[in-house]
Amino acid sequence: MLCWGSAYVPSAWLVEGVPPLTSAAARLGLAGLLLLGYLAVRRRSILPGVGWGVVVWLGFTQTAVFYGATYWGIDTEGAGLAAVLANIDPLFVAALSVPMLGERLTGRQWTGLALGFAGAAMAVSQRGLWPPQPSWGALVVVVGALAWGLGTITAVRQVRGTASPLALAGWQMLVGAVMLSAAGALEDGPRTTGAREVALVLVLAAIGSALPLALFYTALIEAPAGVVSAWFFLVPVVGVLTAWPLLGEAPSAVLMAGMAGVSVGLWLVLAVPTGSRLVRSEPDP
Repeated sequence: MLCWGSAYVPSAWLVEGVPPLTSAAARLGLAGLLLLGYLAVRRRSILPGVGWGVVVWLGFTQTAVFYGATYWGIDTEGAGLAAVLANIDPLFVAALSVPMLGERLTGRQWTGLALGFAGAAMAVSQRGLWPPQPSWGALVVVVGALAWGLGTITAVRQVRGTASPLALAGWQMLVGAVMLSAAGALEDGPRTTGAREVALVLVLAAIGSALPLALFYTALIEAPAGVVSAWFFLVPVVGVLTAWPLLGEAPSAVLMAGMAGVSVGLWLVLAVPTGSRLVRSEPDP
């Protein structure tokens, strides 16, 4: 969780010299290659375990749209705000699972949804709560989080019980990176490819994506899913608190309140008994 949360600051540094969609493509493409290379070295199958149509759909929703929106939000609104809003995707998964999958939530989870979405609403409208003055950049990040949730919900039946998680994550990141690269070709702005940018991509791919994902699945082997997934509440906290001293993004009182609502909401929704289906397959930056 510390790796994922701390990835927002180097992502902000990267978009200073490379357009956001291209930045996301570089990070995710390399991360996908690292995961598949790890599996190959360990002599494990690199096949995703699901149909390629599912891989493409997840690559579009959970990689291209989600990370594209997140990096665009980092570039336009700052790393701290993006860290709060990008991490509401489990709330969308929980909310959509009720009408689309027929799953039932506990009272604790409904409370978490209410707190989480209230916190997100505060973060989106931190320029003015009433009348609401939403930030369009923030709304783009929310749309990305919604895309992640839709990708998860619509593909869950194909993924459950058959997918190879690390291989699937590797392939969907590669597919999404290709989509982001195509869209990034249309971006304006500086395109610096010096040693600094190369180092940032390497750090983000290895420490911000591949390593924490491998640790996440290792933790799922050792502990109940509800216990492991509950700690996702740390990601927005680390994102905001690292952006403060390293980027000079002093969080407003409204953003801090929104972060608190989102973090508590994530804890209440995700800290559920073993066997819960509300576990993310490949978390955010």
